[in-house]
Amino acid sequence: MFQFMRARGLGFALYMRGYLCKEDKGMQYNFDQVISRKNTNSSKWDNVKARVGNENAIPMWVADTDFVAPQPIRKMLEERIQHGIFGYPYRTDEFRAATKRWILKQHQVELQEEWMVFTTGVVPIIYTIIQAFTSPGDEVIIQQPVYHPFIHAIRDHGRRLSNNALRYACGQYTIDFDDLAARCAKPEAKLMIFSNPHNPVGRCWKKEEVDRVAKICVENNVLLISDEIHSDLMLFGHKHTPAAIGNPCWENNTILCYAPTKTFNIAGLRGSCAVIPNSSIRERFSHQLLCNSSVQECLFSLPAYVIAYTQCDDYLEQLLPYLEGNITFLNSFLRSYMPRIRLVQPEATFLTWLDCSALGFEKASLYDFFVNRALVGISKGESFGAEGEQFVRLNIGCPRATLQKALHQLRNAYMQCL
Repeated sequence: MFQFMRARGLGFALYMRGYLCKEDKGMQYNFDQVISRKNTNSSKWDNVKARVGNENAIPMWVADTDFVAPQPIRKMLEERIQHGIFGYPYRTDEFRAATKRWILKQHQVELQEEWMVFTTGVVPIIYTIIQAFTSPGDEVIIQQPVYHPFIHAIRDHGRRLSNNALRYACGQYTIDFDDLAARCAKPEAKLMIFSNPHNPVGRCWKKEEVDRVAKICVENNVLLISDEIHSDLMLFGHKHTPAAIGNPCWENNTILCYAPTKTFNIAGLRGSCAVIPNSSIRERFSHQLLCNSSVQECLFSLPAYVIAYTQCDDYLEQLLPYLEGNITFLNSFLRSYMPRIRLVQPEATFLTWLDCSALGFEKASLYDFFVNRALVGISKGESFGAEGEQFVRLNIGCPRATLQKALHQLRNAYMQCL
């Protein structure tokens, strides 16, 4: 049981050091297990009518999974709950070593612990950076179709969206580097938000692509934010490249965003990290966090974060082949029964991007087809930008039986519209 009564949080630090020595080896996870999430205050399942428009639709939209979280995290939470006192937490530095350890193991890149700032989420990091490093009227570059909170963060602060739209051809997305260079060269351009790997199109950017983005930004004094929250979820042998790390010039112009929340399905515990090599940028960012009163996390955030990055390797090792199996099943099913819906082959994440242009629907009819006729709750493609109007995002981070049910419902609707 936790002992939190020592001065200056020493009890927590000693507990964590002892806990981290207890490797839970050999834990086997059953990702086929179907666990009801209804009546659990789940945004994905209990708020489905408000978010997708039909309470009977299978929720396959928001980016959390339907898998039980790793056992070491659940064990810690159970012990903390048994303690029974839930006062203000004291933030220790364990998250720094845990993050350094995890990124080195996963991506063979060594981060410096002093670069790290603990936060409550990647989206709050982006909002804070826009506040701290841009002014109303400044331009912020994104690459649509892209994670829609990027769009909201820009517009909510009165900044101007500069869209370096991704190019789509032959089922593959690529970066238009000439257009990116032109946009970065504008004096109004102050910031670029880079989805690495990309949500929703599933690209794992190659090293030469990541390096070229970083180089263009530094040459034009455009601060680069690299959202790498999905970087653990590499599929089919693809390898993630953290942006700018290893080149001191590029590092000093870059902020990287990490979190264990997608990987280990603990988004509700609210823990993430901004990695900021440049000390002056880091101080300015930290000051803006204080101004926003955004420095207090949930009581469970820090210990869950630390345990995820130090005790749950076996979970990810088992999760990745399961996700690959879901994607392979999805692709085979579409090819066999619904060839007019094409999977953009993902290289990362549990979010899939479906090209529905061959169905010939207008965007409103396309959404109605999925949500009301097939009863499959997806994310609208146009919410990621106009480039996504003939696409939908489908979350396959679920038991195979859930995916099968959704696909059979989709097939029945598909056959009726032919």
